[in-house]
Formats: sequence, C-alpha cells, structure tokens
Amino acid sequence: MAKVKYIFPLLLILALAAWWFIPHDSEEDKAYYVAVFCAIDHDSAQPLDRQMQNVIEGGNSDYALQKIAYKPSLSRSVISRWQQLTTDEQQRAAQDNVICQQLLRR
Repeated sequence: MAKVKYIFPLLLILALAAWWFIPHDSEEDKAYYVAVFCAIDHDSAQPLDRQMQNVIEGGNSDYALQKIAYKPSLSRSVISRWQQLTTDEQQRAAQDNVICQQLLRR
C-alpha cells in the first residue's frame, strides 16, 4: 500500500509534465500558418518551410515587444496537409488564395 501512495502522485506529475511539453497550437496560430503558406511561392527553389520561416520572422518589427516565433512543428503540419492534396487540388490552391486556405483548413 505504501508503494501506491508514492507511485500515484509520481505518475500524476509525469502525466502533467508530458501534457505541458506537448505543443498546444491555437486555432488562430493554425489559421495564420495556413495563410502564410498560401501566400508563399510554391514553385520556388527555396524549401517551403524556409520560406514560411522568412515570412513569419521577417514580419517582426525591431521594436516589437512580443515577436512572433517560428514554430517548425506547425509549419510541418501545414506542409503535410499540402502534400496530402491531389495534384489538381494543389494547382487550384496555388492559383487562388481563398481556395488554398479552404483546402488546408479541412
């Protein structure tokens, strides 16, 4: 019984620590990354994630108190959704920003 008394709190602390370190991206952040992705050049020689990082971090003013940090995991998530689209959907999305955002927000 004494072991359970110590094991349960330890497991609870480990579970809370794991939850704390898992990225929790807001819907606003997800929509922002989709919008940035739809605005970049998909045919460029520069990698998509690098272009997104340049746009996101390049939009920070030098005097800003809260600078937006680039989140690689969120960027990879958007790029992964893009790669799951069919070739036809990718072509339509590359032509129209609104369609691009609709397809990637599904």
